[in-house]
Amino acid sequence: MGGSPEQPEERENYISKEFGLGFLAGILMAMIFACVFFLGWRSAQRARQTQQYEEESEETEALGVEVLTDYRTLAKLDEVQSLIGQHYLGEVDSDLLSEYLFRGIAYGLGDDYSDYYSPPELDEVMESSRGVYFGIGISIEEDAQTQEIRIIEVYDGSPAAEAGLAEGDVILAVNGTATEGQDLSAVTDLIRAQEDSFTMKVSREGAGELEFALECGTVELTFVESEMLEHKIGYIRITDFTSNAVGQFRDALEELKGQGMESLVIDLRDNLGGLFDSVKAMLDDILPEGLIVYTENKDEEREEYYSDEKQYVDCEIAVLVNGNTASASEIFAGAVQDYELGPIIGTQTYGKGVVQDTYTLSDGSALKITTQKYFTPKGQVIEGNGITPDIVVEDAPETADSDGTEDAALAKAVEALAS
Repeated sequence: MGGSPEQPEERENYISKEFGLGFLAGILMAMIFACVFFLGWRSAQRARQTQQYEEESEETEALGVEVLTDYRTLAKLDEVQSLIGQHYLGEVDSDLLSEYLFRGIAYGLGDDYSDYYSPPELDEVMESSRGVYFGIGISIEEDAQTQEIRIIEVYDGSPAAEAGLAEGDVILAVNGTATEGQDLSAVTDLIRAQEDSFTMKVSREGAGELEFALECGTVELTFVESEMLEHKIGYIRITDFTSNAVGQFRDALEELKGQGMESLVIDLRDNLGGLFDSVKAMLDDILPEGLIVYTENKDEEREEYYSDEKQYVDCEIAVLVNGNTASASEIFAGAVQDYELGPIIGTQTYGKGVVQDTYTLSDGSALKITTQKYFTPKGQVIEGNGITPDIVVEDAPETADSDGTEDAALAKAVEALAS
């Protein structure tokens, strides 16, 4: 009897302990179940996200250029704009931001020849392709050691030549603005900003400081040089296929014909190309009637360009080429080779067989994109291949005399044409 009063208490303690252990076990099981459920949910979510990403990637790839205005692209741009607006520490140049956005699109095409031009850049490109510009007619460079801005070329007949500027002059000031501490780009902009009369102070070795009065004017660059070599062999060097190079080429041909030219060397070494229309015009001047070149666009639509018989060079023609002979120059060399007018001499050419068109946009900027492949009259594929010379002669060092007789490739051309 003495122990009976303790039994209910012990039972209650036992039940309490048992209930506590059961409760803890239940919580533990629930936690395990929750973890399993959560891990399964996360795994499923990741699988769904991966699948969604793959589907979106496939859809984006299928969109092609339409991705630029796809809702996801616009939403992402909105995100970027918001982040910059909220967190970016510096000042935002809206014009620069917009320019690089479109420059990035051109870069994103993965094409080395596509590009975006701001309005000022487009003006420079157009000016360069014409070969005629308004200015004073000098080329300048920055000395890597002294940072001096030095004149490296004064164009014949230019305002700079008439004023007395000379190669080697170091520019000290432009219209009273000192150039010390300014880089090449800044000095170039300073000179280009002059629209009429201005002064330029230079330092000339042996003469000290000199100041010249300059008057801006039309400067025509020379891209064609010619001379008569031995054996009545005419020589024409073309450095760029610009608009004004066509007239210079025709003048050179007429002058050499007047001197009794019996055969011709055309030097296209280090000529990286130029305008498609210009090379076609020059080929029309030397080829007999027939196909000059043909192009194919993205839909494989073919367009052919022909020469007529109104004017052509009725003599053997040798063409000099090297690894820097590219694009329009390869069209020229390929046509001469296909018509078997004479040997192509030098080394394998660059291999650029595509045409670019430049489209002006509504704000005056422009997008340049590759639009066509071109082929020689007999269908040679130049893109990635280049033109293979008929006679291989490695580039000679720049030690040739003024008449070029020590130039190995030119010497081989003279030998081939004189035989």
